[in-house]
Amino acid sequence: MHSQIVGRHAESKKLQSNILQISQEAKAMKAKYDDVIDATVGMLHHEEGNVFKYQVVENLLHHLSDAEIYHYAPVRGTKAYSEGTFDWVFGKHSELIKKHFHYSVIPTTGGSGAISNTFYNFNDSGQKVLLPNHYWTPYENFAFEAGIKLETFLMYDDDNNFNVADFRDKAVRLANEQKRLCVLLNDPCNNPTGLCMTNEDWREVVGILNQIAKTEVPVILIQDIAYIDYQEKEADVSRDAFLAYLDLDPAILAVVIFSGSKTFSLYGFRIGAQIGLSKTKEIVDHFIRVGDYSVRGRFSSVSQPGMSIIGKIFSDKNYMAQFQGELVEARQILKDRGGLFVAEAKKQGLAILPYLGGFFISIETQNKNIFQDLVNEHVFVIPMEGLIRIAVSSLNRKDIPRLVTILKKHI
Repeated sequence: MHSQIVGRHAESKKLQSNILQISQEAKAMKAKYDDVIDATVGMLHHEEGNVFKYQVVENLLHHLSDAEIYHYAPVRGTKAYSEGTFDWVFGKHSELIKKHFHYSVIPTTGGSGAISNTFYNFNDSGQKVLLPNHYWTPYENFAFEAGIKLETFLMYDDDNNFNVADFRDKAVRLANEQKRLCVLLNDPCNNPTGLCMTNEDWREVVGILNQIAKTEVPVILIQDIAYIDYQEKEADVSRDAFLAYLDLDPAILAVVIFSGSKTFSLYGFRIGAQIGLSKTKEIVDHFIRVGDYSVRGRFSSVSQPGMSIIGKIFSDKNYMAQFQGELVEARQILKDRGGLFVAEAKKQGLAILPYLGGFFISIETQNKNIFQDLVNEHVFVIPMEGLIRIAVSSLNRKDIPRLVTILKKHI
């Protein structure tokens, strides 16, 4: 009888494989044993184990006014935050994108809030979003909450490059079946694999979406760029993939997902943005209309302190210079760890998926008991369908050789 208290649409809700829960289990074991290796949650840490904090962020946080901390943030965000976010995301191509597109920036509760809102507003109930077969599992939660499903294409071809052919096949089929196509690509630095699509990959994707759009099927492209600032490329070069957007059909809506959590290490502040782009003004008007409504209807507004800090950095050249200098350090930490892991894996004959930057490296496995086998060795990773994810963002360099040895033993 009491089970009926839950609405029918929520009866099957049960959080599975919670990344944060696994992380808590790792922390509990770490309190008992000195040899625990925790490669779970994607947060950047220093070698000594403390979270990587940007000093400019830390300083601004402790000098915000009462209004910048306690007042409600405006639903549409501040000018400093919204304009600064757009310019940061598109970098040296910002003015070119503004010239060719109508656009709007909607602040959200992290990148997660941006994806959730986009799923909800740009799909019909029961339809499917197309994404690679290796993806961040909370996308499933966002989809379920929106009353939709996920459909996958093979991320890799036989040469471990982005699988354009399978993307094309699945996109065309899904568009024909649904008469609507919503695509989600977490790029660059895919979570969980570390794959970065090439500029040519993006031109191919845009060409495929354009062909579909010409059949009068609504097409929505979602690009989750949470880790764009942690590629192994230079920051300016990492924005070159956006040049493919210039060829987008006027009927297509592109939604770029910005994560202040990752870019500024403001994980707990839950601050991000949806950036809507289209060559057609009416499409962006609809993006604004439904986006504003969902912000108010689902979480009211975003973190005022988070928005204040990021807005100040984006609008002050001295703060920006300090942040960019610290970002170089953060990127180097990841590059050193990732490079060491890749080198050690090659040395020990451990096959890994290609890593081109970001917080994670993945290894394919057929071992169904891999998670427990590793826990028995005091190693915590995140198990996913057909692979395990290792967060190099939080690993200590001295632990990497031993970790690779243990992984090789059980993979």
